[in-house]
Amino acid sequence: MSVRKMLPSAPASFCRALSSSSASQSALPTGKLSASSTHSNNTHITSDPKSSVPNPHSLHQFLTKRCKSGAITLDEALHFFDYMVSMYPTPPISSFNHLLGALAKINHHHHVISCYKRLNSIALLPDIMTFNILLNCCCYMGRVCDGFSVLGKILRGGYRPGTVTFTILIRWLCMKDKIGEATRLFRNMSIFGCFPNAITYGTIIGALCKHGRVENAKQLFLEMKNRGISPNVNAYNSILHGLCCLEDLEAAKGLFLEMLDEGVQADVVTFNVLIDALSKKGRMAEANELIDLMTKRGHHPDRVTYNIRINALCKEGKMEEANKLVNLMIKRGQHPNTVTYNTLINAHCKEGRMKEAKALFELMIQRGQHPNTVTYTTFIDALCKEGRMEEASKLVDLMIQQGQHPDTVTYTTLVDALCKKGRINGAIKLVDLMIEQGRYPNRVTYNTLIGRLCKEGRIEKVNVLLDSMIKRGQHPDTVTYTTLIDVLCKEGKLEEANKLVILMIDQGQHPNTVTYSTLIDALCKKGRMKDANKLVELMIQQGQRPNTITYNIMINGLCKNGQLEKAKDFLSEMEVKGCAPNVVTFNTLISCFADNKDTSKVMELLWRMAEKNLSPNTITISFVLSLLFKLNDEMRQEFLNLLPTFSTREQPRR
Repeated sequence: MSVRKMLPSAPASFCRALSSSSASQSALPTGKLSASSTHSNNTHITSDPKSSVPNPHSLHQFLTKRCKSGAITLDEALHFFDYMVSMYPTPPISSFNHLLGALAKINHHHHVISCYKRLNSIALLPDIMTFNILLNCCCYMGRVCDGFSVLGKILRGGYRPGTVTFTILIRWLCMKDKIGEATRLFRNMSIFGCFPNAITYGTIIGALCKHGRVENAKQLFLEMKNRGISPNVNAYNSILHGLCCLEDLEAAKGLFLEMLDEGVQADVVTFNVLIDALSKKGRMAEANELIDLMTKRGHHPDRVTYNIRINALCKEGKMEEANKLVNLMIKRGQHPNTVTYNTLINAHCKEGRMKEAKALFELMIQRGQHPNTVTYTTFIDALCKEGRMEEASKLVDLMIQQGQHPDTVTYTTLVDALCKKGRINGAIKLVDLMIEQGRYPNRVTYNTLIGRLCKEGRIEKVNVLLDSMIKRGQHPDTVTYTTLIDVLCKEGKLEEANKLVILMIDQGQHPNTVTYSTLIDALCKKGRMKDANKLVELMIQQGQRPNTITYNIMINGLCKNGQLEKAKDFLSEMEVKGCAPNVVTFNTLISCFADNKDTSKVMELLWRMAEKNLSPNTITISFVLSLLFKLNDEMRQEFLNLLPTFSTREQPRR
């Protein structure tokens, strides 16, 4: 079953236009590119390497020059290997290492292993360098277990593994996300009489930062320095990236300055990491200063640098400036890639400028950049948000025809659109199809379905989905729990909702302001003000500051329970804690004090509103008028004379 059958079908003028653009890819001229590629790959290749018989001189040239530069082909390497094996006396293992190392560099790892086996057949003993080459090849082929077998051979053969041997294994364990095993191997290196170097430390530090364990990485970084090993630029870049991911820009800037003081030369990656972090925070002036510094230090902005700046401009809606920057990068020899075009297309789609987005789609193809899954998903998302589901479904078929298969984000986009249309059964079927096609739902997919099912009251199906979610390793997050707590509150199951909040905390899923406010609101509506107040205290203990909505819920609850003075105290408390009250806050209090004909409190509240430049709305005025009708003429006139003057400017929505 195709995705299209899961979604409505309809005319596809937009998709047809994209299809014609995609089809034009095959008509683009490629002759020059093919010619240049062929030339560069065959610079040193004869039409038939076996037509020229090797001799000691050509072998020497091949091993010392060609192998070192990597300018070899598989055929000629194997041809020279055969010659070396047949020579008498047999060349030393170091000569074979040159050839095997060169083969590994051009990614012919299977052939390296085959050649190694042939060396065994002629009884030529390997040395530690041979084993390191073999080890690296096993790891490159994804056979890390075989890599450890090689380590076993090294130890059984009486060889002493060196730092390079362990660094190779550690690197590949890290690449397989086996950080625990990599760290244990790192710590056990000393047992074998060798110690980590700057590259080993840098490998572990990079892996820890990649997995968000920045504090552990920083400790290793300090340990490295304490041992007298100078961190290289890669180690600094890893820590910088980790700090930027934590949004600790001040610490990142401090480390950057330390790096320069230590005489470590920052590279383009260093600058790009910091420029990206500053741009994401809207600190463009500082980002531009870094670009100037980068240029002064002899590093020209690369495509990544330009893409970072273009993305920042697009997010600020500065499309003209973004387009100018694209033209500048082309002028400076940095041609836009698929990421560049995707950024621009996404910005136009978000603004509803589909015509401009389509024009960019055509342009990227004309310039030899192929649309990828992200490109198509961006268009699908825009069409879904405009309610153009039929065209979105056609576009899914088109992307598959073009060899770009929908990913989890694509499917989740369609699931969300179907849920918003109230077509939950269609959304569930689409998730089933997604799984059949080897694309697994993520938390966002599950949360989208759970949210819609909860709205429709289909709790049994929610429980089935939760089980499926957990079985697939997608554990509920704050959004999932908050949705479930909301359902329990609406059903009046407040004890169960409260237990779920405690369970969240126990499982390390921190309830957010929305989670707490949902349960606080339900408790207030039931008149359980003490429990609501305890929950506010727990919220603060857990590092979540109540916002205006939370305070408004509490104030409303206290007012309805006749605790007007406490409600007024909450107003003072929220002001002290830097949470600005809005018109709703004051209306809630004014309504209650007006019902009690407490003119002094109503007047006090109106003056506080005026001091905060909050203008009364129609609801405020209706409450004040209601109070005035309850007063005698003298009191009414006195009240009117004391009214403050309010600003006439339009108030921001809160």
